[in-house]
Amino acid sequence: MNLGEVHVWLVPVRPRAGWLAMLDAEERLRAAKLASTPAGDTFVTSRATQRLVGSHYLGIPPGDIVTDRTCTHCDTGARHGRPRFRDAAIDYSVSHTEHWVIMAVTDGGLVGVDIEDLRAAPDPAGLARACLTTDERRHFDAIAEPDRAPWLVSAWTRKEAAMKLTGLGLRAPPKHLDVSGPTVATAIPRWPSAAVHLRDLPAPVGHLAALATTVPVLSVHSATLDDLEVNRFAPSLA
Repeated sequence: MNLGEVHVWLVPVRPRAGWLAMLDAEERLRAAKLASTPAGDTFVTSRATQRLVGSHYLGIPPGDIVTDRTCTHCDTGARHGRPRFRDAAIDYSVSHTEHWVIMAVTDGGLVGVDIEDLRAAPDPAGLARACLTTDERRHFDAIAEPDRAPWLVSAWTRKEAAMKLTGLGLRAPPKHLDVSGPTVATAIPRWPSAAVHLRDLPAPVGHLAALATTVPVLSVHSATLDDLEVNRFAPSLA
């Protein structure tokens, strides 16, 4: 990858033979608790995708991938932080809806990605009150009624991508993140000193996706699991 290049992997959620075997013992235990549910299919697809894509870049078997989820913002070392491959130069972020998993990878700076179903805002007015800055709210109120929900989901997707990049989650109150421009405008504590750049991404029908990076994006390469190189580590992708 070149500086400013991001690879975006899009994977449909569905059961796949052999994918559960790639997961570690803790992941398989969690998957068992979610077995035969849409949440279980999403969990296995997400964790297996991270292993397959990690294998592609790191050149080791998917089962040997170690993902560190230690929260760098907690004193307790809780494992709810942004995921990162252990001892790897690349950075990545992952998000999902009920039907899709999206994963963004870069080797320059930090990255955050989010995908949302356009049906994610059944109460646009309520969500607007909860997540928009004062200026964003004025813009939302001026939008024609039919266009409000799509605009709001787009804004939320950009905020979520930025929050994923930082690992702060909702410690970064979305009402204090202005995402109307090409970079996030905020003054909240522990926010990165570098600019957080925003970019909308192509997404499947009925969805919106966004990217956040600490290095300006010069190019985005879209990929699917069909694009993985055939090697001795690759399991069946069927």
